[in-house]
Amino acid sequence: MSDNWLAFWMRTQPKCPTPFQLAAFGQCVMPCPWEKKFIRRGSPEGFKCVYWPDDQYSVTLVTVGSTAFDGTTIEDLQRANASEAGGFTSEKARFEQEMTKVYANMDKQKKINDAFKDLQAAENARDKSPEAYQTARSAYYTLLKGTEWINEERERVSAAEVAPTIKKYQDAVNAINVRRTEQQKTIDIVNGIKDRVLSLKDDFKYSVNTFSDQLEKVKIQLNMENRSREREKDNTWAWVDMVLNVLLVAVLLYAIYSFGRRYYMAWRYPTTSIKIPTYTAPVV
Repeated sequence: MSDNWLAFWMRTQPKCPTPFQLAAFGQCVMPCPWEKKFIRRGSPEGFKCVYWPDDQYSVTLVTVGSTAFDGTTIEDLQRANASEAGGFTSEKARFEQEMTKVYANMDKQKKINDAFKDLQAAENARDKSPEAYQTARSAYYTLLKGTEWINEERERVSAAEVAPTIKKYQDAVNAINVRRTEQQKTIDIVNGIKDRVLSLKDDFKYSVNTFSDQLEKVKIQLNMENRSREREKDNTWAWVDMVLNVLLVAVLLYAIYSFGRRYYMAWRYPTTSIKIPTYTAPVV
């Protein structure tokens, strides 16, 4: 809503179509060519464009009333209101013709002298105002050598200022490309080393895991053999104990049998003393 209101307000407000400028309330005038040292001055008779080094050279400005329209240029006004656009078009053409006549009638040497004085003044303040110096220099040499000097100056500035700047940026870009290439090579080397390290890491991890598995299997096998030996050892000593027990029982039985038999024989057949005759040899 606010944008629509602003657009409506702009359309309904009187204004000057470009290149006209607002000189007074509701009055539009053509701009004075300040690059040719013309400035606008007011007088009881109206506004004028005056050559400020010598005010005898001037062009009268005819005011045209501002008008409301949608746009900014005379062409926009022409499409909106052709009758009002005609006044601006006529004044623009008249002013340009008058300015051409006045400027052509000015003494060329006087303009050159005035431009040279401006150049000297600007050169003294070149450090503080380099733009003013360049403007005065361009005005002086354009008057002295003609419009072709502008093309020559552009080529000189391009060769002296623009070309080194372009070369500087080209060198910077080339240096950046070289560093980028070197960095890319470094990145490729690092990636290659990284891949090798990761490969070695994987191989080492696989070897460690395989060795751990084999070691675990060996430990299990040793435990099984130890348990088997313990069981065999237990079985051997159990067999020895059994044999010893059997022998002990057999010895006991034999002893009991021996004592029993002796006792039985002694009771069944008692012992008697038998005298054996002693042999005596005859005496001769």
